[in-house]
Amino acid sequence: MAPAEGPKGRGRVTVFSMFGPVFGYATTLVDDHQVAYVGPLTPGIEWRLLWRMAEKCCKPRDAQHEHAKWIITQANRSFITGSDVVTKLSDADWEMEPSGRRVELDGSWSNQDVLVTGDLAVPTLATAQTARKFTYWPHYAE
Repeated sequence: MAPAEGPKGRGRVTVFSMFGPVFGYATTLVDDHQVAYVGPLTPGIEWRLLWRMAEKCCKPRDAQHEHAKWIITQANRSFITGSDVVTKLSDADWEMEPSGRRVELDGSWSNQDVLVTGDLAVPTLATAQTARKFTYWPHYAE
């Protein structure tokens, strides 16, 4: 039996730091739904950290879809404003591990209908680009 493959694509990838670790953000159109793929690029950081960060930064009673909106907002903020951007790649291959979390949003959020989080790989990135970055707020990434 062949191992399961995760989502992969080629296109625009925004690489940004958030509370120290570096993450990647890519989007694709799948079956008429705009899908946001967000995942860690820093070695040793796993995708569940995104959800723990969202829990710390959202209201205690917020549901999973609200946490998904927060994650998309952070990625989109970096793409649009350039905040905490490490690099923007206009045409790069990317691949996400098959395990992770998929959340369908209740309506569109920042032009996205679905969030998929998981361990992400962008082969063209250098080690220095995926290394942890300085932050005044490292406790959000613990």
